[in-house]
Amino acid sequence: MEQLKFIGKRLVYLVVMLLGVATLVFILTKLIPGDPTVANLSQRALNDPEIVAAYKARYGLDKPVIVQYFLYIRNLLQFDLGTSIRTNNPVLSELMRCYPATIELALFAIIIAAVLGILFGIVSAIRRNSILDQLVRAISVTGVSIPSFWFALLMLYFFYYKLHIFPGPGRLSNSFSPPATVTGLYVIDSLLEGNPAKALDALSHLILPALVLAMFTMGLITRTTRSNLLDVMSTDYIRTARAKGLGQAKLILRHALGNALIPVLTVIGLGLGNLLGGMVLVETIFNWPGVGQFAYESVMSADYPSIIGVALLIALNYMVINTVVDILYGLIDPRVRCK
Repeated sequence: MEQLKFIGKRLVYLVVMLLGVATLVFILTKLIPGDPTVANLSQRALNDPEIVAAYKARYGLDKPVIVQYFLYIRNLLQFDLGTSIRTNNPVLSELMRCYPATIELALFAIIIAAVLGILFGIVSAIRRNSILDQLVRAISVTGVSIPSFWFALLMLYFFYYKLHIFPGPGRLSNSFSPPATVTGLYVIDSLLEGNPAKALDALSHLILPALVLAMFTMGLITRTTRSNLLDVMSTDYIRTARAKGLGQAKLILRHALGNALIPVLTVIGLGLGNLLGGMVLVETIFNWPGVGQFAYESVMSADYPSIIGVALLIALNYMVINTVVDILYGLIDPRVRCK
């Protein structure tokens, strides 16, 4: 019962935060300089008052701001994000079209970041102040510091253009057609289609952009794992277990690592949220048809409905992930449920 109450409270917080973020996004969008009418109509159409009036009436731009807000909230509750001014398609359908590409890339990147980050953090903590520790720490600092767009260009130049080890931009090679959509994830859909060669090609296209995106989060996970593992290793119960003759591997895996990884969940959650919403430059460089590229095109064309939709999706990503992390905290550590 206590767990259900804790989960219910977090879900209520999620709804309240989503409404607050929706309101904030609407306000900020109205403060953005630029007129969508000017951005999306030709000069000849702008000279015709009837066309301008019809355009504003179609997208609700002729109504007072407060009326636009209540219409916006009403439509949002009905899962209606409006119509894209740029493509003339529903924003929700546009997001559903490009979101699977972002999910596939983000999940692959966070898996790489989590596995390598935790492994490097454990090695660095075990071999503290050794040459190996210094090397791992240098890699983690580099991962946090290097600009993603510059690293993406380097990876493409060396591994695609010079060495021809990995394929270039895009989700598939030109010799393959997109698989039938089931999940929207090309690797899984290709396997469901019974075409392992296509799945392997889709996987190979994931490697370079995923490595670029994983570097920053991997650096954070490495440093967090190392710091927390060193703190746990200095506690009394670890010293007692070591005095009883417990081996180093069992000491870390069975006693220290579980407590040390609890804060790492937050880093992984925030990293996944960042990957799901902050890949504009990397997706553009790798020509990856995801949310980041869609956001860039929407901003360039002053497509306000699409901008609002992308902002809400990114906010929803963060809030859902943080809520899941909070619930996992409560399941792992009962003390959290009392807060």
